[in-house]
Amino acid sequence: MNRDEEAMVRSLLARAADDLPAGGVPAQSLLVAGERVVRRRRRSAVAAVAAVAAVVLLGSASVLGGPGGTTPADEGAPSPGRSAPTAAPKRSTTAPGGPVTTQGEAPTVAPARFDPTRRSFRLGWVPPGAIHQATRTDATILSAEANVPDPLEEGGPVEPGSMMAVAGSVTVRMGARGVDIFSPQLGSGLTGQLPATEAPGRPVASVDGHPAYLHGNREQMLLSWQYAPGGWISVTVWSMARPEEVARQVAAGLTWQDERVTVPFRPVDVPSRATLAGMELRTWEGRWLNATANYRMPGGDQPNVSDLSIGVSNGMWGRDGSELARSKLRVDGRVAAAVDGPKGLGAYRVAQVPGCRDCVVDVGSESSAGLAALGGRSAALRLAAAIRLVADPTDPTSWRPL
Repeated sequence: MNRDEEAMVRSLLARAADDLPAGGVPAQSLLVAGERVVRRRRRSAVAAVAAVAAVVLLGSASVLGGPGGTTPADEGAPSPGRSAPTAAPKRSTTAPGGPVTTQGEAPTVAPARFDPTRRSFRLGWVPPGAIHQATRTDATILSAEANVPDPLEEGGPVEPGSMMAVAGSVTVRMGARGVDIFSPQLGSGLTGQLPATEAPGRPVASVDGHPAYLHGNREQMLLSWQYAPGGWISVTVWSMARPEEVARQVAAGLTWQDERVTVPFRPVDVPSRATLAGMELRTWEGRWLNATANYRMPGGDQPNVSDLSIGVSNGMWGRDGSELARSKLRVDGRVAAAVDGPKGLGAYRVAQVPGCRDCVVDVGSESSAGLAALGGRSAALRLAAAIRLVADPTDPTSWRPL
């Protein structure tokens, strides 16, 4: 398992689903159950992410069926609750076959590290039906993805939830100078592996005047180019018709726009010595679904994996936090849930956030250092109960900067 996949697994485990019965569930049972769902939902899984998908059942905003690793645009499409949308148009899109030019002023210098409080680009065009979208920031990789959701069960509704299936997806990943963005996607990366000196695949028409390369097959296609010396960017298309056209059209719609990252919750009493590692924002049909800030602690278990996270979800756990209602735990009279895992992993949630009855606060520990910084289970729950939203969380212009 490579570094990015391990980070994802740890994150998913730390956000363990609250429908686990009291006393927990043996890990082997979870893996078996996960494998059954994965086999049901995916006909031709990518080997590199099979292990990640198997444990995805534990996750908050877990995704079944999509590619693993890191990876929003604000374009919406069909409403949820109806039959699954088509992953891509049956006929050819208007994606250019020749040289591609992105939108705005592309960077000419690749930074040694990204500022995790800022994002550098937005998605423009996304495939029809890609209503579940996400952006992530980090010091080494910035990413944006757009997913075409799928019902978890045959004939079921297409709706947001603590578990979501994916019929197809596109992901843009931008690396800082010298960062290998290829190995995690191709399943060949190893912790400590030196950055790839060349992009995989065959040469194709340029992007922004830079040589571009195409790698993959009909299941997954990766278009990549150097946006600046030492800095690579890629567009990965998974499980969609005409993937090369889709990749080039996503690249043509890519919009360079440096902007500050904001969140819909008020300042948080973050543990001392914690430093911001990055953030994740998910949306569903343009409405925010969850926003999470990730932090690292000195002496954390792994230098490139966050140690704790603080976030708020909006309707992901059912109205009024109903999916947590089976828990008998209460904090300040509000529905709460806690899952304690091995090696400091834990998920601590409090529902019924004042001003948003459908919102749930999620405090997660992803390492022993993270759990110690939070002060343990009780302190993590108290922190979750204390978090409040900004005056108008439905208006992103009123959100606060991280």
